[in-house]
Amino acid sequence: MTQCDTGESGGDIPFGPGRGRAGWLFASIWLIYLAEPLSQLFDHRDHPHVISTIAVTLVCVAVFSVAYVAVNLIIRQEAATLPSGEYGDRRKLWLIGVLAAIAAVLPPTVDPEWVVLWIYVASACGGALPLRRPPSPALLGGLAATVAMAVESSLLDVPASGWLVLLLPCLFSCLGVIAVRGMRDLIRQLQLARAEVARLAASEERLRMARDLHDLAGHSLATITLKAELARKLLRVDVDRSEQQILDLEHVSREALSDIREAVSGYRRATLAVEASSARMALHAAGIRPDIDPSIAARSGTGDPDAESALAWCLREAVTNVVRHSGARTCRVRLIDARVDGAPSLTLEVLDDGALTPATAAAAAGNGLTGLRERLLAVSPDAALRVGPASPNGYRLTATVPIRLGP
Repeated sequence: MTQCDTGESGGDIPFGPGRGRAGWLFASIWLIYLAEPLSQLFDHRDHPHVISTIAVTLVCVAVFSVAYVAVNLIIRQEAATLPSGEYGDRRKLWLIGVLAAIAAVLPPTVDPEWVVLWIYVASACGGALPLRRPPSPALLGGLAATVAMAVESSLLDVPASGWLVLLLPCLFSCLGVIAVRGMRDLIRQLQLARAEVARLAASEERLRMARDLHDLAGHSLATITLKAELARKLLRVDVDRSEQQILDLEHVSREALSDIREAVSGYRRATLAVEASSARMALHAAGIRPDIDPSIAARSGTGDPDAESALAWCLREAVTNVVRHSGARTCRVRLIDARVDGAPSLTLEVLDDGALTPATAAAAAGNGLTGLRERLLAVSPDAALRVGPASPNGYRLTATVPIRLGP
């Protein structure tokens, strides 16, 4: 019986490898410790019914072994999907009942040495019953098996030196399996968390690409369209100016292609200097007089690159809306230093003098502004984007970041 102490304390082995065809082998490997009480069975030759006793014992041990292997195979099949708080396959309960019945009947009818079977019952309870808190059916089952072994050993006058050393292995076999189940649940939760992080990362990357492509393609295609129309009109009037517009068209197309490639690769970072130059070209092509503050280009690259990139995207989207929807004659772009609640901030203002109509207002306040708000909030939760009509006419966009770009 002392050998069984060491063996069954590894009651958590049923959760080890071997799910599949070889699962029964890993589930039954601990049954080898029943060899000692089986060998003692043949020493009782003075028993009046020795043949029938041996036969009944062998049948009971075979049924016990099959039930123990079966309950562990069910546990293995449910390990990857069943939450630890659920019962799952109810056949486990019947099999545990069979194990407990044999463990209760065999010691008083054959040999008290068979109280060792309660260790297997405790291990099966720890692996098959739910881990609800409080109370935990798995832990209660293991405690019940431990108490049953102690009570039965006392009633059968088993020497204390023989069964007291089995109490801890009986309880620890249950606790060990419960600990492994908890670790398995933790690993499952970590795997789910990693999958969720990967899903969110992929979603964020798709959102970034969609936002960048919207801002890049919208502005570039608007400029290309305007220059193509202008070149078509000038083709029969002024060939030289028409050729210049076509050259500009080629330049904008190449620049747009490069920007899209950089955006897809994740290396695109807009700057105020580049966007101010592109805005001037787009406004000229649309017949709108640009009034762009020279300090915008001068201050580019002198501060927080993330904040500058967000403001540059705002400039691009605002100018694109002016070109598409405003019908303005003039567009003014300014950078304004100010303090918001005592903290230094920088505001980009884009103002046009177009005739604002409900249709143009709805077109201007589309998905592009949603993307701009997301870019600004990524820089700082205190960033703000405001759009609306200007007095006496026109449309104004202001983007504020609480980070000073200048020295």
